[in-house]
Amino acid sequence: MTVENVLLSVRHLKKAFGDHAIFEDFNLDVHMGEVVVVIGPSGCGKSTLLRCLNGLEPIQGGEILLDGEPVLR
Repeated sequence: MTVENVLLSVRHLKKAFGDHAIFEDFNLDVHMGEVVVVIGPSGCGKSTLLRCLNGLEPIQGGEILLDGEPVLR
């Protein structure tokens, strides 16, 4: 896959609740036409990740790009 068809790009996402880090340096590229599934045990940060991606939860660092344009920083 090339960088031209990256629809969603997450770079160095950082999220913490107090001293408890949920993500540190989380990176993700979702290419056009891809389907992504987020799985894991209870409490590992799946819902927090989705809330960060759609702006419902503030992030402490990194950036989220949608079609190359910054959404959140």
